[in-house]
Amino acid sequence: MLISNMNHHDIQRAVRAKRIERTLGDAPSLGRLARTPGTGLRKLIRREKRRGAGTKHKRSSWRTMIVAWSLVLVVVTLGVLSIALWLLLRFTMNHDGAAVSKHVATPELQERVVSRFESPLEFAALDLVKQALKIRDPGKVEEFFHLGSANPGKVVDFLRNMEVLDGAIIGYRWLSSIDANNLLIDGVVVNTLLRGKPHNRLALLTPNEKGHWKIDFDAFARTVNPSWTELLAMKSGQGLVRVVIAKDNYYNGPFSDDKEWVCYGMASPDLEVNFFGYCRRRSPQAVAMERMGLTEPAIPDNKNLKRATLEIRRTEGAGDRQFEITRVMAEDWVMSATPFDENFK
Repeated sequence: MLISNMNHHDIQRAVRAKRIERTLGDAPSLGRLARTPGTGLRKLIRREKRRGAGTKHKRSSWRTMIVAWSLVLVVVTLGVLSIALWLLLRFTMNHDGAAVSKHVATPELQERVVSRFESPLEFAALDLVKQALKIRDPGKVEEFFHLGSANPGKVVDFLRNMEVLDGAIIGYRWLSSIDANNLLIDGVVVNTLLRGKPHNRLALLTPNEKGHWKIDFDAFARTVNPSWTELLAMKSGQGLVRVVIAKDNYYNGPFSDDKEWVCYGMASPDLEVNFFGYCRRRSPQAVAMERMGLTEPAIPDNKNLKRATLEIRRTEGAGDRQFEITRVMAEDWVMSATPFDENFK
């Protein structure tokens, strides 16, 4: 399987002497003659002088033209380069995004969702996340978190146990906007260190109806329902998972026919093992996966990996690590009011 590790980048020119030919009007060579006054020598000298002056004038004109055209080309080239650099800088400033670290799939650059709410600046986003992770009072939770499936008490308990789960926080990294699901989303990676190994969590910020930006708790906690232990043990039933996913090619059991099924490798930072999900070809789920960019297998350095929130279920006769993907709820870990695959029915 291709999602195999979630641990957390030369002509020489021939030269011959040119033979000097006698030009039209020159006296023929008669051998060695005695110099005699009045033989026309002075006229010949004047002719040679005129010829030399004309040549120098032509050379000077050509040099002037070459220099002039060279300057024109330099100016045009500099102008084109300046415009290209300006466009590149403008594009970069408007679409600033960064890859998430190894535990989190690299987000594909998304088109910014139009909204009346401005994204928080880098310092504001980082400060919001730092304050939120210090909360131990349930009464302050809703000021910083979208609760989702949790309640304030559960959020506080999770924050208290974070150091046990992930280790001490060693830094934060701002990702700017990583919009998905027609939602405004800004990201901050929280880096931790546990027993000498790096870990991280992804704080995804979205605004409420009043433009107040908060952390989506279910995305931050990577909530699954039921738990991973129950999901992997069950022989039937279904669940909702937040995973990192990529195209794969393992076809076996009830999913043997690659003309009927599309295979994806799935993994979670919360699991030691990887597993497989299958969509029926041409189904809304398969189209949704393609829309997310899941068309090629993953390659090293987490290329072609995506985050997704999925509904999966056990299929009779499937292996322990095989699931059918029945819904694509979100193209990231933040769910909107409308499941992502609804757009492709």
